[in-house]
Amino acid sequence: MLDIGFGWASFGGVVIVFCYIIKILLSLKYWSDKHESERLTTFVTVTGLTLTLMCVMLIPVDILNVSTMSNSSVMYACILAFALIIIPFTYFYYEEDDYDVSTGARVLGGCKYTAFLIVFTVVLLVVGAFIRPGSSKPVDNQNIKDWIEQELANQNAAEGSLMFAIACLTLLGFVVWICYTAYGFSAFPIGLIKGKRRVSDDRREINDDLHKTREKANYFRSKYASGKTMSADEEATMNLLKSKERVLSKHSARLESSNSGIKKILVIFRPFAFIFGFFFLLVSILIIISIVLSIIDKLSSSVCGAACGFLTDYPNLKNPIDLMLSSTAPYFPLDYILLGLIIVYIYAVTISGIVRIGIRFLWIKMYEFAPSKTVPQGLLIASILLMLSNLCLNIQIIQLAPRYSLFGTQVWYNATSNTVQPCSIDAPTDLCVMSQIGLLTSRIEMGTSFFGIVYYYATWGIVGAFLIGTLVSIFKRRDSNLQSFNNDSDEEI
Repeated sequence: MLDIGFGWASFGGVVIVFCYIIKILLSLKYWSDKHESERLTTFVTVTGLTLTLMCVMLIPVDILNVSTMSNSSVMYACILAFALIIIPFTYFYYEEDDYDVSTGARVLGGCKYTAFLIVFTVVLLVVGAFIRPGSSKPVDNQNIKDWIEQELANQNAAEGSLMFAIACLTLLGFVVWICYTAYGFSAFPIGLIKGKRRVSDDRREINDDLHKTREKANYFRSKYASGKTMSADEEATMNLLKSKERVLSKHSARLESSNSGIKKILVIFRPFAFIFGFFFLLVSILIIISIVLSIIDKLSSSVCGAACGFLTDYPNLKNPIDLMLSSTAPYFPLDYILLGLIIVYIYAVTISGIVRIGIRFLWIKMYEFAPSKTVPQGLLIASILLMLSNLCLNIQIIQLAPRYSLFGTQVWYNATSNTVQPCSIDAPTDLCVMSQIGLLTSRIEMGTSFFGIVYYYATWGIVGAFLIGTLVSIFKRRDSNLQSFNNDSDEEI
């Protein structure tokens, strides 16, 4: 009982810390455009991300209290509502904002555009309720067959519809991982290792551009010094040159101010950034290696291959993260702290990927996600991307630590061989209890094997995206100190 109370107390403390971190990271003062602000946007974003992080951070408590955990369907239903209804409504509510539009009109406008997503959500739930998985799986082991039949029989229509909807959203989460998280795994640490360009190089580049711009402007001034009237095209060119000169002069002044005071003192910490970058690169490689070992192991230890969505019995290949979490599980909360650090790191690299790539639809950049430059609409879409990423993280936890996340430290006595064995799917169903996250992923993979197959090959896509992102990060030139100035508005200038 002490362990259970301590587990829930630790979970509560971590949730509070996470809420505080998310509030800081996603506050209007840090990410939002300083010319636009919306309290409703921040509230909805923080609430939605807190829900998804709670689902992930419940895993160690779930493993500790595996026989006393309640069903997490309510929490996943809230995630579904936020991702498909509440956040889109908030987005369209803000889009309706205008000086002569009342709050009631904005609410009606938001409901009008959100109606399609409500219908889409209902369709997902209805389709999921009518998809009933068959219990006839090509399994030789009788214990595994009994376990599969029992789990499929215990899943009612309501749970089936919710799991189907969550599985569909998780597919989008894999897209987020391939596009943003996989790139962030390499770009974030390599960016710390490479650092930014020297201020002197940026200053020289600005001065060269400023010199060329002034030369062109002086050419037009001298050409029409006698009072001759410029043509419309030449006048437009002259105005562009004047604007460019003002921008470059402003950038030059801001570059000088940014390289004074505390910024000069922070230069001495540059070696630490290199060390942290190298350490984080090793962590990224460790995570990718663990994922690769797990998906390779799925081919050999899957209970019935693609028919079960590559559901794994017991991992034959031990990956490093699984070993670390399994070895620290008996000493709770060490495993909790370790898993929490891994989750924070994955969360950080996902944000890094969004910042570097931007919020895009295919190749079209919709919004910029950067400190003090993110409009409320961009903040809401970024929150949906992070929520989808966290749903995919639920699946990836099984890839990173299959033994730890499924049964934790549970063991059972095998009277036939007179040995004590770690719990797995082929153990008697009355002796080993699977964790809630294990049941969630297992029911999704077994119930509709299509999802398990897509998840399997999408995980290979994450590995491939990481390799490509590593090459891009290595050969890409170092970030310029001018990047934060490039989107200045004319009002700022």
